[in-house]
Amino acid sequence: MEKWSCVDSGRLEAFSDGVFAVAITILALDLGVVGPGQHQPSLAVQLGAHWPAFAAYAVSFASIGIIWVNHHALFKNFSEIDRALLFLNLLMLFFVVSIPFATSTLAAYLRQGGQDASLAAAIYQGVFVGMSLSFAGMFWWGIRHGHMKIAFTPEGARRATIRFGIGNVAYLAAIGIAFASATASLIVSGLVAIYYTFEQTSAGAAAAPAAETPPGAETPPGAGSGDS
Repeated sequence: MEKWSCVDSGRLEAFSDGVFAVAITILALDLGVVGPGQHQPSLAVQLGAHWPAFAAYAVSFASIGIIWVNHHALFKNFSEIDRALLFLNLLMLFFVVSIPFATSTLAAYLRQGGQDASLAAAIYQGVFVGMSLSFAGMFWWGIRHGHMKIAFTPEGARRATIRFGIGNVAYLAAIGIAFASATASLIVSGLVAIYYTFEQTSAGAAAAPAAETPPGAETPPGAGSGDS
């Protein structure tokens, strides 16, 4: 496959960073409350009524933040960027910019419950499934085509890919959970975010014991799937 040597990691990351910044900023647009007025409920009542928006915002903000951290680390571990990686990155960004829509939809229907809340939660999780799969796809492509800065044995590559993409299973399970409890489905997303925070936010951490790194060689920084 033709290598696009003219597109370096710095330029790709700068573009991606702008997309992340916009997506994470838009999340806050649904956090407003009605100002004071004679017939308006108290601020405390309004804040209590808006708990779904705050909960969805917190989970989505944490998830996008972790995706951003691990996206940066992942591309630091790529030795070269080809056409396929560019398009996989665009696909991942497509789902990232969909997170604010999915978040606001879930927040609007979460409190009332019922089938609409379940559907909103399923849509929310579906967006994360798409993001996670495309993110894992970049990692897999980098290993499969030798674009990583460290060499993987076949077994090491398999184990690293499993750890990298474990979030996919959780998000798929959360879609099913959504039809039993939309709130529980949102909690699953929060747990996935916590997992990738303590999974050293990196695939590099997952790869280090699996890869054959020459003695004395520096272990590359992490490059996790984000929330994936």
